[in-house]
Amino acid sequence: MGKPNTILDFFKRKNAQSSNVNVSDTSSPTSDIIVSENSSKKSRRIDVNEFDISSLEFDPRLRRQIWEYNVNQRDEIRRAYIQAGPYQFILKEYPKSGNPNHLRSFQPSWFNLFLTWLEYSKKKDAAFCLPCFLFNKPSGHPTQRVFTIDGFRNWKKVRDGKNCAFLNHIGKDPNSFHRIAKRSCEDLKNWSQHIQNGIAFRGRDESVDSTNRGNFLEILNLIVLYNEQIAEETIRKEIGNAKFRIIVDEARDESMKEQMAIVLRFVDKDGFVRERFFGLVHVSNTAAVTLQNGIYFVLSQHKLAIENIRGQGYDGASNMRGGWNGLQALVSNDCPYAYYIHCFAHCFQLALVAASKEVIHVHQFFTNLTSIVNIVCASCSRFEELRIAQTAEIAYLIEIDEIQSGRGLNQISNLQRAGDTRWSSHLRSVSSLIKIFSPACEVLLKIIDVGTTSSQ
Repeated sequence: MGKPNTILDFFKRKNAQSSNVNVSDTSSPTSDIIVSENSSKKSRRIDVNEFDISSLEFDPRLRRQIWEYNVNQRDEIRRAYIQAGPYQFILKEYPKSGNPNHLRSFQPSWFNLFLTWLEYSKKKDAAFCLPCFLFNKPSGHPTQRVFTIDGFRNWKKVRDGKNCAFLNHIGKDPNSFHRIAKRSCEDLKNWSQHIQNGIAFRGRDESVDSTNRGNFLEILNLIVLYNEQIAEETIRKEIGNAKFRIIVDEARDESMKEQMAIVLRFVDKDGFVRERFFGLVHVSNTAAVTLQNGIYFVLSQHKLAIENIRGQGYDGASNMRGGWNGLQALVSNDCPYAYYIHCFAHCFQLALVAASKEVIHVHQFFTNLTSIVNIVCASCSRFEELRIAQTAEIAYLIEIDEIQSGRGLNQISNLQRAGDTRWSSHLRSVSSLIKIFSPACEVLLKIIDVGTTSSQ
């Protein structure tokens, strides 16, 4: 029976006896030479702990490949090369050719055509690509080695029309290796896109039992562990055993989920009235029972007694103010002293809407506006007609230089409905009609010609 294999046998160098490398040596040298198993060619493995950016080699033939550096230092090295530019080093080093049409040497005029990536090595008389060098990998495709490791010097193929070697390197595919590397360079320069500037705060599961409650809560808990002052300044300790009032409203977020916001109003130990945002709870629906269970769950998590509720503040929706099955009625059954007060801002909005309806011209205007929105947006075919009309108008305005074109500009929009309980809905509805007034009139004229009902 042979000797049983151990896990160390799978990681032991097969030619350890013949190589000069000490396998038992676990130290981490800053620079060493490793003999390849399949050939006698030596390859360097660079592990740089600290380096001087000013000492980086800018000749593309002499510099080390990006993957030879420590993985934690590669971005810093990339930034150094990007900041220096692709030809800060080689503008004074390009070869001088008396004949610009000569096909057997590198032409400095090529820098003007391929400004953002082309590099030239005088010592090797070869062309290189800076973005591909910064983001290449040791296991990359052989064609990538030409502009990153080996260098390109077949000059007659540069002036080969559609078969230009430089154009082929760029590639027509938007996902070619060169284009991806170039976008990576742009992303590295754009600090606003880095993870430290765009980190998400909310977690998928922020419950107490969750193992990952999101970046904000996890970082907050970490800070609390090392800072007693922050740990003491919590809303729960600020409330203590005082009586409090709950203020609740719900809204739909961008992911089309109903979220219930809870605010607590109380008097602190110093006698000052405080209002603190206490939590945001996802609810499956806006039924009164569902909202009640969500409120009670949050209060019980922080050991706040339901009996200490001394007030309720909601809007005037039926599920909130209902005298029998509304949220205020359900909470009042458990706590008789929790008096309900209709939200003053909501009352003011309803009063404005009711008062405006008593002015004949204002009432007629919004009635006609509502009718226009309902008719134009009644079917998909009419919305498609509105979209086509907007596209034609935008193209005409751009042609006569009335508006500018660019990313994020001249978006196709739709008419907005006005609601009695939304603070800014009337303004948004009027603004949407003004913005696409001509396309909307064009659709209305078509409806007049082919309409079959009295409203049309």
